[in-house]
Amino acid sequence: MGEMRIMSTLGDTKVIWDPKNEDETEAAEDQFTALLDKGFKAFKVKKDGKAGVNVKNFNEDEGMYILVPPLKGG
Repeated sequence: MGEMRIMSTLGDTKVIWDPKNEDETEAAEDQFTALLDKGFKAFKVKKDGKAGVNVKNFNEDEGMYILVPPLKGG
């Protein structure tokens, strides 16, 4: 299963998909792309507990992403 965690003012939203299910995978990728277009940053979560890597492309087999909204200065 793939998982995407989206941080926002609404809290932490969790999106999951089965890489074998084309509809779920396509919906997750569409959401991933739409969020990047809005300025969100995506990070691939590493299984070894080390710092994640900033990514710009969706890969249904990666496992887990965390998306954070753009930061605004004051």
